[in-house]
Amino acid sequence: MIKKVFLILLFSTIILGAVSAADQSSFKAPDDFEDIGDGVYVLYDSSKNADEILSVVKFNQHDWDDYITNDTENQYTVLKDENNTYNYTDGSVNEIGSFELVEYDGDKFIIDFAKTGSDNDLSYTYGNLMDFNKLNNITPIEK
Repeated sequence: MIKKVFLILLFSTIILGAVSAADQSSFKAPDDFEDIGDGVYVLYDSSKNADEILSVVKFNQHDWDDYITNDTENQYTVLKDENNTYNYTDGSVNEIGSFELVEYDGDKFIIDFAKTGSDNDLSYTYGNLMDFNKLNNITPIEK
């Protein structure tokens, strides 16, 4: 009897884990982004270096607070845009990006497009964020 209960609990845990992991993978990424798992997609340049990274992060308040809080000591600056999207620069890792909060199938996710390097043109990350929204039929929500 104890073995049956243990097996049922084990299978339930595995099934719940698989369902949770599938949430982040159910999104469609813009063309040329390669799914590398766990809600991370990479756009490679012609030299096969990561040019832009898309992260789909299941919402929690702690992560959201990290995303939206300026941190001058670590050279992180974030600005809210007019349509519930945000743009940021992170001088400590030479990164720029655009992110938003969305609701999808009843769950909330932080969608983040990040680009490293000396090119600090946010039109790439913001454009890919807008493409992502069209592909997935979503709009950013306000927190």
